[in-house]
Amino acid sequence: MIHHAVHTARPDVNCVAHSHSIYGRAFSALGRNIDMITQDSCAFYNDIALYDAFRGIVLDEEEGIAIASALGQKKAAVLRNHGLLTCAKSIEATVFWFISLESACRAQLLADAAAGGLGGETVKIDEADAAYTYQSTGSELAGWFSAKPAFDSMAKVSGFDPKL
Repeated sequence: MIHHAVHTARPDVNCVAHSHSIYGRAFSALGRNIDMITQDSCAFYNDIALYDAFRGIVLDEEEGIAIASALGQKKAAVLRNHGLLTCAKSIEATVFWFISLESACRAQLLADAAAGGLGGETVKIDEADAAYTYQSTGSELAGWFSAKPAFDSMAKVSGFDPKL
């Protein structure tokens, strides 16, 4: 229901990735969005939504539509108490965004825990620097380009010949 709803709402999207990954699930239980605390998290600057609801397993068409609506035109979403979702025009960018978001969630959990243990908070990247970094790291092309070496390696190992 989620993938269908996103594809219906977003004809510009050719791929949607959603999983209940370990760090994504843990982070989603906080009911908040990621902070801009690393260069990697800046790839999602103003391009990630928070779906702040949980209504059980998504078997209902209306729930999928609500998630797609919360996603809007963004490339990623944290689904509260559920997991992560990313989308893009290419499979490569979608997968790269998913892996990057999972990694950002892991970094956020570790940084928040360490900062809390020290009685403080994480240091946030200021808006101007986050926006500047996003321009270089957050585009469809940047996602595709970043994933390309891994996809080429997997194709080589599998014996896939793109010419066939």
